[in-house]
Formats: sequence, C-alpha cells, structure tokens
Amino acid sequence: MQRLLGSRRGSALVESSLIFLVLMMTLIFVIDMGRMLVIQQFINERVRQTARKAAVNNWTSTQVKNYLVYGTASTGSQSTAGRLGLLPAQVTYATLGTAGTPNYRVQVKVSGVPAVLFIPKLSGHYTLPSVVATVPAQSMGATN
Repeated sequence: MQRLLGSRRGSALVESSLIFLVLMMTLIFVIDMGRMLVIQQFINERVRQTARKAAVNNWTSTQVKNYLVYGTASTGSQSTAGRLGLLPAQVTYATLGTAGTPNYRVQVKVSGVPAVLFIPKLSGHYTLPSVVATVPAQSMGATN
C-alpha cells in the first residue's frame, strides 16, 4: 500500500509540472501578442494623426517625419530613434493629385519597423506590416 501511494505522488508532481509549463507558455504568448498589438496600434494612431496635421498645416516632408517620430514638427536629430524606436528613414511622405483641386491628398507611410518576439518556437526578429494613411488636404496652407 505504501509503495502505491508513493507512485501517485510522483505522477501528481509530473502532471502539475506539465500543467504549469503550458500555463506559463500561454501567459508568455498572451503578453507578447498584447505587446505587439499595442506597438502596431500606436504606430497606426501616430500615422493617422500625422497625416491629418500635415494636411491641415501644409507641412514639408521633414516636418512630417519629425512630428511622427519625435512628436514635434521642428527640426531635430535625424539619426536618433524616437518613440518606440521609430526612425525618420522609416517614414515616407507624399502628396497625391493636384494642389488646389478636390482630389489633392496627403499620404504618410511607415514601413520597416522591427519587432522582437519572445514566444517559444516563434521567437526572433520580425518586421511589422507597413501602415499607410491618406487624407484629403483641406486647408491649402492655413496653419494652426
């Protein structure tokens, strides 16, 4: 009887360790995916906000890049990383259509943003998908 009881304790320990391992891997997965979604959402929001401000204020390419990366349109250091490690080289600014017409648009794009995953079996360095925002240029030069 004593020997049978000892083997049950050992099996309970093995089962508990397997459950703990699965629980920890699930927790790491949820935290890592949440972190990636927060980064992607932050970039989405910054691109939309920057495109809107560029359309209203009629900004230059340098002003757009500085605002998106550093939070200010004034000229800053072009080589240091800004918020979440963004660099001005990752930002593309373009105007679409003809100025002064209803089809005039401002387009801001962020691409090549690196990301690191810590999830077992998926860990490594990845590149986030590009984010593009296109808005109509409404003010034609008025500044705020």
